[in-house]
Amino acid sequence: MIYYITDEDVRKNLDMKQCIDELRDAFISYGNKKSNASARDRIFNNGMIFNTMPAYYEKYNIAGLKTYVASKNGVRFMVVIFDVSDPEKVYIFDANTLGQIRTGALSAMVTSLLIKKKNINFTLIGSGFQAETQLKAMLSIYNLSNAYVYSRNYDHALEFSKKFNLNIKAVRDLSILKESDVITSITDSVSPIFDYSMLPDHYHINLIGSNLPKRREAAGDVMDNSDIVIAEHLEQSMKESAEIIEMNNKNKIIELKDFIINMDKYKTGKTVFKSMGIGLEDIAAGYIVLKNMNLIK
Repeated sequence: MIYYITDEDVRKNLDMKQCIDELRDAFISYGNKKSNASARDRIFNNGMIFNTMPAYYEKYNIAGLKTYVASKNGVRFMVVIFDVSDPEKVYIFDANTLGQIRTGALSAMVTSLLIKKKNINFTLIGSGFQAETQLKAMLSIYNLSNAYVYSRNYDHALEFSKKFNLNIKAVRDLSILKESDVITSITDSVSPIFDYSMLPDHYHINLIGSNLPKRREAAGDVMDNSDIVIAEHLEQSMKESAEIIEMNNKNKIIELKDFIINMDKYKTGKTVFKSMGIGLEDIAAGYIVLKNMNLIK
């Protein structure tokens, strides 16, 4: 039996807080070598990129992958989940909304491991499609004493700030980074947007926007002067993240799966999390949808 899950099904059945909690469990399982995920594989041909991101999640005995094709004609995201205990059951998702929600949930999950106080100053760099769930995910965990959004196009930031029933201020420059506890950058920038001199004495940064080595959101001195850099998937980071590939001291890098089961080992006053997306996140988020739709136990 093949089940088809639409973006609207995902919107109705994927709660942000549930997703945050499930991603935490998934990475703990990964860190304990019970679950697994491979780095993204890409096929390039005739201006087209075909991507696959496979994973296995032991908690629910499910395997699957995110897959998508991108070309001048557009992009289409899909997630496929197999019930390993009953392989005749296959679940196929439209994955635009799924990817948007799990990307926001992941940033908030990692931030919650590092920033324990409930009232924070938060700056969001970027105001596109993915930025909305970055903000919503942080709101599900923290009280935002001050919230700012910055875009290279101020009008875009201003428009974004008006979408939400809260006091998020559009800003014209990044001087507000000096008073930010948490900074999330989700852009397609090809050159650094901020450097270490612009940061406060203590911070956590989520770098979410780039999964191609020609793109950069943070300057090299941000990575080199932070206490640790948490990589979502080290092999993938060394292929796709300019910030990590170009780090001078790679001994500061710790994979998320290892950090999450040994957090007390690390100094965490100045931290960076680099995310590019792995299939484990998609199948864990997809499971929540299936469970809430009563399609899987």
